[in-house]
Amino acid sequence: MAFIVRRFYSSVIEKTVLISRSTDVFENLALEHWYYRHSDFTNKSMLLLWVNRNCVVIGRHQNPWLEVNFDPAIDVRIARRNSGGGTVFHDNENLNMTFFTNRDIYNRKQNLELIVETLKDEWNVVTEINKREDIISGTASKLGRPNAYHHCTLLVNCNRELMSNLLKKREKNIETNATVSVTSDVLNLTQINNQVCINRLMTAVGLQYLKTVGNATTINQGFNYVTPNEQTFPGFNEIKNEMESWEWIYGRTPKFNITVKCNEQSVILSVKNGIIENVATACNISLNNLVNEKFNMNIVEEIKQHLKTIDI
Repeated sequence: MAFIVRRFYSSVIEKTVLISRSTDVFENLALEHWYYRHSDFTNKSMLLLWVNRNCVVIGRHQNPWLEVNFDPAIDVRIARRNSGGGTVFHDNENLNMTFFTNRDIYNRKQNLELIVETLKDEWNVVTEINKREDIISGTASKLGRPNAYHHCTLLVNCNRELMSNLLKKREKNIETNATVSVTSDVLNLTQINNQVCINRLMTAVGLQYLKTVGNATTINQGFNYVTPNEQTFPGFNEIKNEMESWEWIYGRTPKFNITVKCNEQSVILSVKNGIIENVATACNISLNNLVNEKFNMNIVEEIKQHLKTIDI
């Protein structure tokens, strides 16, 4: 006998806006995942607003060595989020927004329309949603059961030079089936209207969110600040520790091959779960000591130095 399970919804929806006090990318990503994992959004929806210090956030199925231009002179953290999509740059002039709902009423386009309307009403900034359902900067989603979320970013006055140095596409001779970011032109909101600022943007987006009721009666829970920590969110530290671990950031990278070329010679490294599992070369050098090592870009430079010593 087959049973059909139906989820019943009240006509009353509780809505709230939360602002994270943290600017640590791992704390904010862990907080986001905690809400996704532990909250009941059957008759409730929530907007989480958060800002990070300098960092690059890659999608769940991406290759950090392909997406990020690693530079030891640049102090920036690399994080992998739980949602798919492409790579984005965050700094303290970039506003992140996460819209939480039940999966059955998830509506990404409606969220973006809310942002478009806010920018128009507050600053007369006219934007539009493109075919990728994207505005200003990155947007991605995580669709589960029963919960879902859509998160996106707005560049207010971010360091575009640093962002370009970190994310500008360069040939790296990497072959992979990982999700590859699509390059797009980005613009700071202050380039359109220099009156836009992070704090006012948070308030404007939050107020617009709370008054957008759709077809249901809304209980407005207003704005609340939250501090991500274990005491308030039991299990938080476990999530955070995983998200800042090498195994999550680099070990979750889909399998790839990278060809290192120098002095008309080449070496091919096969990397699985961030670990070098094979080294192939026709050169008269032994690199078997690299097998089972954690891959990093320093290894690429070391191989190039070896190849420079070979007489052609």
